[in-house]
Amino acid sequence: MTDPALVPETPDVLVAVPARDEEEAIERCLTSVVAALRVAVDAGRVARVRVAVAAHRCRDATAERARHLLEASGLEHLVLDDETSATVGEVRTALVRAALRTAPPFGSERTWLLSTDADTVVGTDWVTGLLDVAGRTGADLVAGFVALDDWRPDPGAAAAYDEILRAGLTAEGHEHVWAANLAVSAAAFEVAGGFPSVGHGEERHLAGRVSAAGGLVVGSLSPVVVTSARMPGRAAHGLGDLLRRLSADGGVAEAS
Repeated sequence: MTDPALVPETPDVLVAVPARDEEEAIERCLTSVVAALRVAVDAGRVARVRVAVAAHRCRDATAERARHLLEASGLEHLVLDDETSATVGEVRTALVRAALRTAPPFGSERTWLLSTDADTVVGTDWVTGLLDVAGRTGADLVAGFVALDDWRPDPGAAAAYDEILRAGLTAEGHEHVWAANLAVSAAAFEVAGGFPSVGHGEERHLAGRVSAAGGLVVGSLSPVVVTSARMPGRAAHGLGDLLRRLSADGGVAEAS
């Protein structure tokens, strides 16, 4: 567990966004990320910031659109063309490590890594909100909450998804972990060995590794991000697949 007194008042922040054929969504996502970072910078809440995007085996204009938007933002940024990673867990870890070491490098002792997805829009309070939770609780990993953007299920599927969410609620927050809304200290990330090389659930595995190493994992109901409910999703057995199964089975599918 991180002593709250040791959490830097103005940490460096690196935002990592994996993307695969996301030319239709990447600009909206990055525009929201840039806006949230500007709020944090203007409020004096963060020092250096960098946005990193992994264009994973893209066959569209994802990388070009990301580069254009980030160059116009004036923020430090990296767009990584990743043709080799086999799983989304590998993509995320490779992106974070490349972004940390790209000159001028970020030091792990004062850096927080924020994760979201290319089909997600974050609020202007996203960066400050996650850091607030970390500073208040001494968390090494903060899992925010996720709302769905465009899912119109039948009543059975909606009730089943609501029950999955409710089952993970606690008196203090929740036990869900979404890579679309996650913050972890760079030090805890490295001790945990990064995201594991798995095709789905990499964020839950990371949280488990952080906890097993003695770190504190906190699930917070805020900030909330809005993510796509498209079916199928990019990752097999991910959120999109769960929603598809709930819709197809009338709400009887189990969460994976």
